[in-house]
Amino acid sequence: MQVVQTFVTYLTSLSLEIEYRGHKVSDSELDGRIMCGIFEDGERPGTYTLDIRPNGIQLMANDYAGIRHGFATLVQILRIFRISEHGKRKESSVSSFNGYTNGNLNSVASLTELSSDSSLSVIPCLSIRDYPDLTVRAVYQDFSGCKMLNVDTVLQLVNRLSYCKANYFFVNFEIRTTDRYQLPYTNRDLFHMTQVCEELFIKLVPSLDLQTNSIDIPAALKIINLFLDDFPLSRIAHFGPNISSLLVQNFSILDSIQKRIPRIFLSVEDVRAADIVWINRLPSYVTLCVEGKFPFTSEDFISPSVNLVLKFPTTDIGFLCASPETTAKNALLATQLCQKTSTRGIMICDNSNGCEIMPPSMSLMPECACIGAAWNRSIDIKRFAFLLPRITAEHFLLDSNLVILLEQASNIGRVEHELTKYSNGKLSTNGSSTTLSSSSSFGISVFVEILLNPENIQLKRLTPSMFKKARIELQRSMRALKDARSAMRYEQYELALILAEIQLVTELMTLVSKIGQHLCFYGSGKTFNNSNGSSSGADYINTEYLGNHGLGVSKLPQAIRTDLANSLLEIRRKFQHTWMCRNLAYTLPNALKMFDNLFRALLPPGMQEYEKVL
Repeated sequence: MQVVQTFVTYLTSLSLEIEYRGHKVSDSELDGRIMCGIFEDGERPGTYTLDIRPNGIQLMANDYAGIRHGFATLVQILRIFRISEHGKRKESSVSSFNGYTNGNLNSVASLTELSSDSSLSVIPCLSIRDYPDLTVRAVYQDFSGCKMLNVDTVLQLVNRLSYCKANYFFVNFEIRTTDRYQLPYTNRDLFHMTQVCEELFIKLVPSLDLQTNSIDIPAALKIINLFLDDFPLSRIAHFGPNISSLLVQNFSILDSIQKRIPRIFLSVEDVRAADIVWINRLPSYVTLCVEGKFPFTSEDFISPSVNLVLKFPTTDIGFLCASPETTAKNALLATQLCQKTSTRGIMICDNSNGCEIMPPSMSLMPECACIGAAWNRSIDIKRFAFLLPRITAEHFLLDSNLVILLEQASNIGRVEHELTKYSNGKLSTNGSSTTLSSSSSFGISVFVEILLNPENIQLKRLTPSMFKKARIELQRSMRALKDARSAMRYEQYELALILAEIQLVTELMTLVSKIGQHLCFYGSGKTFNNSNGSSSGADYINTEYLGNHGLGVSKLPQAIRTDLANSLLEIRRKFQHTWMCRNLAYTLPNALKMFDNLFRALLPPGMQEYEKVL
């Protein structure tokens, strides 16, 4: 019974072992502990009924996916009541998240046995009938930039998403028309990922786009056919905005592709009233993916017969991290739009938006929030938004003791967004936002601007005290992460890697805050004449007022620049380690360019050759 076998890793955290028995085995001491079965009652896919009774547990589902969802709920119940019985949360003994297995699925109509440990508490009798509100609960992973997760990381992510009841996983590739067609993964890797996703009841959807739509139809069709040849087992495909703009103008080409791929997803950047000509002519095998935003005006001219999926980003464009406000707003908007509009599902997108140095662990909370909203769109997000770090830790990390990791990740995003809002005049001094518009309207993040454009920085309203407050907050997060690291056991490699990633992001943003503080101070009209930055005697002179516009790190004193460059080198070294643990090796040089740009600006003129050594 492979469906239950995928939960062995999760049951290990409860000190439980699993034993299989055939139906009606007379000599079994454990006969009747948990009974699983399939009953196709015509309900929507993924529906299950879980009954916990004094004489055993019964799990009935509409299909195999429902069995997995029901068993995931059972594991969550066992974890909750085991914790409440002992009055505190125990540390998980999970050493890996690789809960996927190989092989064919067997029949679920058999008896599943669990041998309980003496430390397991008693769970109450209850009945649960659960089903998904939306048929598409998707996660979109964009591999169009330098970020390219390795196979192990992809499979670990898929296993976590399956436990959270996601059922679609999009992997997006961008092909440049000037280059030779080639995917970063081998056919063996793609086949393995497809098989594992099937075992976890997640549909792996290959996604393709071009860097431009200025291409001949025959050339585009050739690339599409080569791409589909690399996914012979896939019955679903997704095409990005550039390819979609070509296909919607040539429905005959779309029909020819449908002969190979029965179901097609098309993404569009923006839906306008002029697009009604082709939108309402879309065939039934096409699902249209549009951005979920407020106000959502597309519903005024999109026919209810069109299959619609709403897309939401994990973070705002131009920002490094997602803020708690952004995560809650996206989940709230998803539930409200799905109740108001005829939609088939929700897609949470981890896009490549130019700030790709952020690890996948920084996107766990937005993914958990939107998947939960897709499963139960009637949930009140406002009531549970503050619990998102704990919910994500319980589902993704399998240990609520590690909620501190996600709380600090959330705090990092909050610092970045509030500092940027204050710089743009969107936040009052007491911290209350003056507008309800999305953070994407605030432009680029202050931290991203310092990293990408260190010689022409626009700090606007920011002062040294503002950056100092940000540093204090980030240093507080760093101390909390160090305490969590000391309490973590050595065999928890995956959790230790997540901790290292969040620590790295915190250190980087602390350094950038320090740079911003120095820029504000030395751009206020005063500077130091000596090389070590001391302020004694005649060394403290007045210079031309620089203001907070057009600031550059090259204007800082040499001693400060040297100190900042050394700190950046240490962060760069740690980044190489975490990046290589998650991504393919050939992507490292492009990922380091964000650090090298700032490092080059910090180096004095006589040491510019040192940058080439790196």
